[in-house]
Amino acid sequence: MSATGRVALTVVLVLSPFVSLRTQTVKGTPPAGAPPPPFTYEGLVPGVSTLNDVKMKLGEPEHEASWYAWKMTFPSKRSPGHFDTIHIQDNRRIGSIEACGAPEGFETLERVREKLGEPEFLLELSRQTLADYSARGVRLTFDGNGRTIGTAYFVHGFPRVHTGERHFLSLRSLRQGPQPLSASPGETEGDPELLAGGAEADITPLEPDALGPVQYVVHDRLKARAAVFAQGGVKLALVGGDIFGMRRIDIEPIEARLRKKGISHLFVAMSHVHSAGDPIGIYGHYPEKFVKRIQNGIFEAVLEAVSKVRRVAALRAASDELSLEGARVEGLSRNARNPGIVDPQIAVIQAVGDDSRPIVTIAHFACHPEGIETAKGKPLEVSADYPGYLCASLQQSTGAQAVFLNGALGGMVSGDTRARTHADTEGQGRRLAREIERLLGFATPMPRTIKVDRSRIEIPVTNPRMVAFEMSTGRPASYRGRSISEMFHIRIGESQLISVPGELLPEVSFEILERMKGHPRLIVGLGNDELGYMIPAFDFRVGDYEESMSLGPAAAGVILRQAGIFLDAR
Repeated sequence: MSATGRVALTVVLVLSPFVSLRTQTVKGTPPAGAPPPPFTYEGLVPGVSTLNDVKMKLGEPEHEASWYAWKMTFPSKRSPGHFDTIHIQDNRRIGSIEACGAPEGFETLERVREKLGEPEFLLELSRQTLADYSARGVRLTFDGNGRTIGTAYFVHGFPRVHTGERHFLSLRSLRQGPQPLSASPGETEGDPELLAGGAEADITPLEPDALGPVQYVVHDRLKARAAVFAQGGVKLALVGGDIFGMRRIDIEPIEARLRKKGISHLFVAMSHVHSAGDPIGIYGHYPEKFVKRIQNGIFEAVLEAVSKVRRVAALRAASDELSLEGARVEGLSRNARNPGIVDPQIAVIQAVGDDSRPIVTIAHFACHPEGIETAKGKPLEVSADYPGYLCASLQQSTGAQAVFLNGALGGMVSGDTRARTHADTEGQGRRLAREIERLLGFATPMPRTIKVDRSRIEIPVTNPRMVAFEMSTGRPASYRGRSISEMFHIRIGESQLISVPGELLPEVSFEILERMKGHPRLIVGLGNDELGYMIPAFDFRVGDYEESMSLGPAAAGVILRQAGIFLDAR
């Protein structure tokens, strides 16, 4: 067996147990002696009631399909026109339920507090609120008037936030929706001219062996989409790629080439699309040919964007908070690990030229692109998933290059589509494009400025499986037991972007957003690296999927600390 073959075999042996753990719903049963939940969904109790119980009590669902495990959709009785969803565990028990409206007697936040006491954790968003009663097996969402609009039910008896942690976090300072023009400060006299350009390049695998032993067919093309901003001595190439993930050691050679062309900073934000092949080698094979194609595509997209730069006459941005009715962003995103805890923000930044035509549009939303399911025994259907459809729709409507940046998608913030099909992901992408277009209708002007800070970080690697994976690849990126990576703090006008080199859980991102002052505020995931899940130490769980694909419980703390350093230096 060749050395390459031994590496691949070793990786498969090390990591193959992870694949079967991924069920997209809460698992397990309530612990012995746990008191019953305070209320139920039609008498159904996650971890106890079965698939047969669901159909006996509710009848046949409006729709059901595989979503890793099994998802059933029922018309909501409490909110006409909306849908409730039930997710089934591998053992045919209910894992979680996400329902619209209010359980009887719990119609407001005030009544919930009267009956259940103070929550383990209370999160105030800009216009909505989340109350977390994990030990009781429920999380409730409330609108701006305190009315209950959604309830997540999951296996009860397991508190998430212990007494030594924060129990309240407010993001009321987030400016969402239409803003007065005076909300944006003026530009500083004498600021150098801001230039911007956009372009894209094809990075689809084309050769039959491009993904190694993985057989594949191309459903739709993968792209590297670049926005270049230049001002004074700063020339930033911001790339959004239809990429599952790449390690920093494969991003650095691209930046080295681009520096010779005058680019001072390369920031690659990978969408983490699961139907685009595995350029890391985490599933058993490092596809060198494919990685080189991605590297060349990013390089070409940036150079073309540089060739198209023109003066920015206006820089504008907007963000908004989508409804959490149903304890999720219905039809778009949900949290399979901690149902109800999602970041509902969608945001846009757009540069406009002297001719009043857009130069580039940057779209931001947090959700795993994993809406395509390849049938067992069939070739992988290569697809850009919803980010591809989102960008294509935006480019058609605006006439400008579109770039997608994913957010804090960890904790299994995943799609809320009915099924894992190309048609469903296309609908998801096009709906997000319409939301971005809506935001552009009230986007406010910003100063035409750009500033970039970046810093090296070191994260202790304590997960033995990740240690074994890195050793098996022969491409180590760690130093004395710590993974070396970096974070960015980018300010485009009044907007703020803080990057994370992996998949940050949304509850960690809320702590960073709370300290940011810009508008809009963006946490950008998989920035120049993919180091797996970054989980708050207080919620680190032995044996769960996300933990098996993380460096260890120290990662989130390192991210929070470096974000704080960036923000304190303003």
